[in-house]
Amino acid sequence: MLDDLRKHEPQPSAEESHWMGLDPLGAATRALVMVGISPMIGVAASYLVAPDDPGIPAVASARTAAN
Repeated sequence: MLDDLRKHEPQPSAEESHWMGLDPLGAATRALVMVGISPMIGVAASYLVAPDDPGIPAVASARTAAN
């Protein structure tokens, strides 16, 4: 089926040659690094948006004041 897409050409195209030359270990390492860094960026961004955490005592006092 994939041969139909390639029109039965025995020589790979430039794109196919690039994919065949890809180092799978290097690509997996880069992907894992990106997966590890993305939560750090998300947490840092959430602290930049709302840096003041009211904390447990402030929330507890707000609940008792509302009742």
